[in-house]
Amino acid sequence: MKHLPAPLALAALALCATALHAADTRDTACRTTAECQAEADKLRGTVTRDATSALSKAQDQFYWLGRINMASTVMLVEEGIIPKPLVRPVAEGVAHSIRQADQPGGKRPTDVLQIERIISDKAGPEATLVHTGRSRQDMLAAVRVMRLRTEVLDTADALLRARQALLDIAAQHVETFVPAYTNGVQAQPVSYAHYLLAFADSLARDSQRLRECYARLNLSPMGTAVLANSSWPLNRQRLSDLLGFDGLVVNS
Repeated sequence: MKHLPAPLALAALALCATALHAADTRDTACRTTAECQAEADKLRGTVTRDATSALSKAQDQFYWLGRINMASTVMLVEEGIIPKPLVRPVAEGVAHSIRQADQPGGKRPTDVLQIERIISDKAGPEATLVHTGRSRQDMLAAVRVMRLRTEVLDTADALLRARQALLDIAAQHVETFVPAYTNGVQAQPVSYAHYLLAFADSLARDSQRLRECYARLNLSPMGTAVLANSSWPLNRQRLSDLLGFDGLVVNS
């Protein structure tokens, strides 16, 4: 076996070293911790307070208080708490409070008592019976849950769309190979699909967490009143069903 002269051997090693140069954390564009943090912030994006969807934006606090008033009217009539002669004016007052918001100069108050004033101005003082057996506390607790459950569903939908996009791209790159890194250094070739599926699996776990969150979240506090439930014979399950809840908050 012939050996290369020392100068040629050194030159060959130098060329090989250049060709096989592995990535190093020092090769990044940022040179300081602050610069690297700024780069990470760009990739991470910005968190805003915008609604998660057009539906979430439309279903604001006024919207859900109106739905609670509708559900309360139905339940109180069915249980005989609102007398039959008052059913029509109460129902018309509740409907008016919702319809007027879409008219020029209409009001969309977020306070329960202000909405009741709109109802009673239309239907008379007896229309305040719609508030029988409930409190602003259980109503606003229900509003928070109903708004949050929409946001959870919106987030879950966005996660599913993102995961499906990753799965679609991964299916096209089963035999596309990229270097995998450990400690910032190229370590092992893997398929691009394998790399993308790691993120897809992570989003799947997040989706599972949201499903479990929704099951715990979507429980109705309506009927718990301000502290220790109501002395009125309310049908809490009926309220829960009318408002789209899956069950009841048992302990007020």
